[in-house]
Amino acid sequence: MLKSVFTRQKQHTSPRPFKEYYTEWFNTLKNNHLPLLRRSISGDSLTLLSTHVELLHQHFQSYYQALDAAATTDASQILNQDWRNSLEKPLLWISDIHPFVFTNLARSFLEDEEMESDENMSGSISSDRPWQISMAWRNPSETLITRMEQIECGLKSIVPTLNERIARAEGGFLDRVVGDWFSCRDRSDNKGKVAVGNDVKAYMEEFVSVFLYANRLRRSVLVDIISAASVYQSALFLEGLSKFLIGLKDHDLVNSVEHSKSFCFDHGKDHKEFCGSRCH
Repeated sequence: MLKSVFTRQKQHTSPRPFKEYYTEWFNTLKNNHLPLLRRSISGDSLTLLSTHVELLHQHFQSYYQALDAAATTDASQILNQDWRNSLEKPLLWISDIHPFVFTNLARSFLEDEEMESDENMSGSISSDRPWQISMAWRNPSETLITRMEQIECGLKSIVPTLNERIARAEGGFLDRVVGDWFSCRDRSDNKGKVAVGNDVKAYMEEFVSVFLYANRLRRSVLVDIISAASVYQSALFLEGLSKFLIGLKDHDLVNSVEHSKSFCFDHGKDHKEFCGSRCH
């Protein structure tokens, strides 16, 4: 019975599977946008750099818009992400990259540059990139630091709330679907399928609602970080984010990690390793 119910829930599928869109999106990120950004980072045109920063930012935003559309059309695509590998899956939160990945990356730039400044008091710079790029994250403004703390604290408030909504939805679904199936298991009519189908529909509607909220959060965090940063800081941040996501799909790395005896992830911690102690 359950198999037929879930099959019926997936009747209205997207004209184009999201997996195909994601493959194209990822290849465009890797082969087009990132190389263009890196060339403009090494160049001397602020206008060109600003253009490529905005293009790459909009590429990420378009991904989340497409993800919203896919979830609304056929949420089963988002629940069953067979295009994710074993390195990516532990970083997922409500079916996509945890927003703490964004803030932790930005925070790493702040902390790395603070350490370099302490170790290099003479101020000499060794880099094959323009001076503005090499110095972009050094001596960050108080405004940027304060804004980063606000973003991080906002996440530490919102993330647990969405986790609770998902947990309640899953718990309620399990309670209802088992009871409805058990009470109708021997019936020859379709009342059992109807009841269980309604349970599935209610759960999927709540999941999609939470997922869309989570995606708005991911999009807003990206916007907030880039809005608070300078063009040079944004360029390095987006370059780092792109390289990080591309690196997660490196075949040799994935193969090495998957065959390592130390490869284990505790999904029960709700990604607490992402959470810093910056909210007081």
